[in-house]
Amino acid sequence: MSKGPFTFDIMGPIRAALNGAPLPLGGPQQCAVLTLLLIRAGESVPLHEISDLLWQDDPPATAANVVHHHISALRRMLEPDLGRRDAGRWLLRSSVGYRLDVDPDSVDLHVFRGLVERGRDRAARSDWEQAASLYREALTLRRGSVGTGSPQNVAGTALFQAAESEYAKAVVEAAQIHHRIGHGHWILPPLRLTAERYPLDEQLQAALVRALGAAGRQVEALDIYRRIRTTLSEELGIEPGDALRAAQTAVLRQSVRTDATADPEDTAPAPTAAAPHPQPAPVPHPHPHPHPAPAPHPRPAPHPHPCPAPAQLPPGLPVFVGRDEELARILALAADASGPVIATMNGMAGIGKTALAVHAAHLLAERFPDGQLFVNLHGFDDSAAALAPADALRCLLECLGLPARDLPSTLPGLTGTYRSLLADRRVLIVLDNARDAQQVQPLLPSAPGCMALVTSRNVLEQLLVTHNARPVSVPPFSVGEGRVVLERHIGPSRTAGQARALEAIVESCRGVPIALAVAAARASLNPGRPLKSIAGELRTAANSLDAFFSPDPDLDLRRALTCSYRVLDDATARLFRRLGEGADRRVRVEAAAALAGLPVARCRQLLVGMVAESLISEPTPGCFEMHRFVADYALEAEHRVESPAAQVAQADCTGGRARHRAAPARRPVHRLAAPSTG
Repeated sequence: MSKGPFTFDIMGPIRAALNGAPLPLGGPQQCAVLTLLLIRAGESVPLHEISDLLWQDDPPATAANVVHHHISALRRMLEPDLGRRDAGRWLLRSSVGYRLDVDPDSVDLHVFRGLVERGRDRAARSDWEQAASLYREALTLRRGSVGTGSPQNVAGTALFQAAESEYAKAVVEAAQIHHRIGHGHWILPPLRLTAERYPLDEQLQAALVRALGAAGRQVEALDIYRRIRTTLSEELGIEPGDALRAAQTAVLRQSVRTDATADPEDTAPAPTAAAPHPQPAPVPHPHPHPHPAPAPHPRPAPHPHPCPAPAQLPPGLPVFVGRDEELARILALAADASGPVIATMNGMAGIGKTALAVHAAHLLAERFPDGQLFVNLHGFDDSAAALAPADALRCLLECLGLPARDLPSTLPGLTGTYRSLLADRRVLIVLDNARDAQQVQPLLPSAPGCMALVTSRNVLEQLLVTHNARPVSVPPFSVGEGRVVLERHIGPSRTAGQARALEAIVESCRGVPIALAVAAARASLNPGRPLKSIAGELRTAANSLDAFFSPDPDLDLRRALTCSYRVLDDATARLFRRLGEGADRRVRVEAAAALAGLPVARCRQLLVGMVAESLISEPTPGCFEMHRFVADYALEAEHRVESPAAQVAQADCTGGRARHRAAPARRPVHRLAAPSTG
């Protein structure tokens, strides 16, 4: 059967594609509705079930309208050319609700179920090798929790948890088959992660104990048995059951076999459809969101950590939109097992680099059980000095459990201690708002299994060469993404029927998230003010930066751009200001050289430097372009520089490129600061 033009992935961050091209999914509630319809693909889903999923026992008075709004948006997503009143081909209205009429084989969850059923059938026929192959193919489909991308209260509902339980059951069955045939080392990572999610499920824990014993990790296997026995005793007041005790006995006797000749009492029964594994009871996850994870690397032998694993990620944005391509790239990079993974996110001020890094980190957190670290390096910040690498390392090492009195006094000593401590751990490090590669290099892990996400307005080209870092450019939002941001901030009741006003506001924001946030806040703080009025105010402002002024320093676009401008050297700053005077925001290198009175070769060097600082872009070779907001700032700077006071201030700012290397940080060393504005 043909899968048709669509592919849908819901076993992890929800993804949809039409003929291979990603589709915009909308907000968390819309993702939840789509996930429900995909779980029940081809079936009619009553309106009350959708309402119950989104709001459980407390739906708002506008619930039906909100659901209809989500359905209409999904219909337009699936069929972009569909007329407003057309019924559509794929998402159909039924007598009781709605039916998503797509082939179940286009949905990864249904493909997973089919593979597992075929694996059970082969196991019932004692075709162990084929059964193992089918289970392995099924388990590799999971990238994270079903419902990721939906609101937190939705992801924890029985519907989504039942799908998670299906996966847990399949993991146990796969482990039993591989135990029988004796080559199941690959099952350890998914088995370990699943056992961590369901610590009270004895069959899962017994399968993990047996698998560890078969892999030669008897000490770790017995340690896990002791821990689950303590947990069962303290939380439920019971002793381990037969399966766990048999697994412990097998490890103690060193009788866990790695071939098909294992003794009957030492071999777990093969899975059958007639004797299903009891569904594990869901337990709260330690993180604020369900975090999907790519298939993890095999975990090293346990290390006696001096303190609990740090979990320092700041909360993600309540409204996170788009960035599908960038997120997909970051998640794909995380699957690389050949060495430490370094991903750098670069883009202009206020473009949302930090939001992307934090969102990606939450999605990946489950994959890094030894901790998630976050530090704001203040590379572009007018409220604090750039954090020196040695001070950042002291923060990180103390968070990893080393007392301050035991830390080395030199940067090489701190770097060596840091990398040694990470050598047998899986840790995710988010280094936010980096100034340059020199500030970041000592903070990067060197061992496989760790990952660093680095945000900066600088492209950090040196890290691409020295550390095989993979760049992820963060562009402005599309018009559609900007509209979704405003709709989700302001609410459907306020934006209904206001398409023109929304489009005008989005146009004024030029795809910059910080500008969209200011516009949304202005609308929310003035609920009685028509959106048309706000759109007119933004459109007619004499200066675009004045239009987006905010008393909140973290939302002030002019202040954010100032932090980029102040670190430029004199020659680059002079060219930057002259470009703001140009009649067009796009200029060829020869025209820029004439405008600034520079030789073409020298002008190109300075322009390339500004590209590296995300102040301009080079959409085509030799042709450079300034974002509207950056061009307006450059023109302001040209006018200000005529003031002697401004010249003194600018002279005082030059050389900032290296200040953090020589001067100690002027902020408390152990206070890991909040994320930057992106």
